[in-house]
Amino acid sequence: MQEAELLGVVARGALSPIGAALRTDDAEALSAACERLLPTATRAARFGADLTAVVTGTPSARLAALLDTVADKEVGGTASVWRFSPRTVRRALDTGRTADAIAADLSAVAVGALPQSLSYLINDSARTHGRVRITPAACVIHSEEPALLAELVTHRKLAALGLRLLAPTVLVSRTPLDKTFATLRAAGFAPVAERADGTVRVEKTRRRRAAAPVPPPPQLPGQRRRSVPTVTPVTVDLSTLAARLRAAPPILPAPDPFGTGVPYGTDTEEIVAGRAKDLAYSDVRQLAHAVDAGTAITVEYVAASGNRTVRILSELVLDPPYLYAWCHLRDDERVFTLSRIHGVMPG
Repeated sequence: MQEAELLGVVARGALSPIGAALRTDDAEALSAACERLLPTATRAARFGADLTAVVTGTPSARLAALLDTVADKEVGGTASVWRFSPRTVRRALDTGRTADAIAADLSAVAVGALPQSLSYLINDSARTHGRVRITPAACVIHSEEPALLAELVTHRKLAALGLRLLAPTVLVSRTPLDKTFATLRAAGFAPVAERADGTVRVEKTRRRRAAAPVPPPPQLPGQRRRSVPTVTPVTVDLSTLAARLRAAPPILPAPDPFGTGVPYGTDTEEIVAGRAKDLAYSDVRQLAHAVDAGTAITVEYVAASGNRTVRILSELVLDPPYLYAWCHLRDDERVFTLSRIHGVMPG
């Protein structure tokens, strides 16, 4: 009985209109009994000059949905208040509605005429809405020849790129830059790619480098095997070597190209020492030997930004004050300033 009273089926020990409708299984009578228990929904609002809309009682679903689209609800209860602002009107315009449609819908639910301030707000927001447009694009194609861009848009082989003409000299593509570039080349055009800052991107041919040494050819039947020269091991007297090391001066004399001390071994050492002031003489000799012998070398380099990096370099070409080399870190040819090399290690 308590549950039936809570559900409204029983009241004061007798069946209520809802209980009677449930007992007879009459859907229309049940709907009418429930409607009598609910307050009548309000289908109109009062709009004020302070850009508010006030609804007394419970607003209908249509009225509440309309006001929620164009305004922000501030107060709810026996009287609900919505407030209009440029942001809320712009939100309604973003759904594709026009200023006239918004004004007409609000006038249809207004008690009296719309305030002039609200009409001005709707029209001003619509006037500035959409003045700046944003379109998705993977890359941009531009040219000084409008006829050429018009040809690209209508070209059948380029239909998959999704080209769209924004201006007589500007196209946008839905396809990334590298694929758009390759497709234009394949169609017979000669585009040039640009970086993000507008400068032309220079294409460099990647050097082919052997992955592994080539094995010797197999020996044919009847072919004489070439004799391999034997290497005679050299016997080193460790006591004699230790004595020479003890007799060596404790400090390496400074290099002197004028004959007063230790002269430079090669002209390359003298050039490197004259430019790389921060290098020790041993590092100068290692770097000069790598340049002359064409071997790889590891250098400690300080960039113009102050960042200190370690690079493995090969194919060295000396052009004072610069050193041209193949950088294994960047996998490309780079130019290094000799004065910024602060350390040298074997490659």
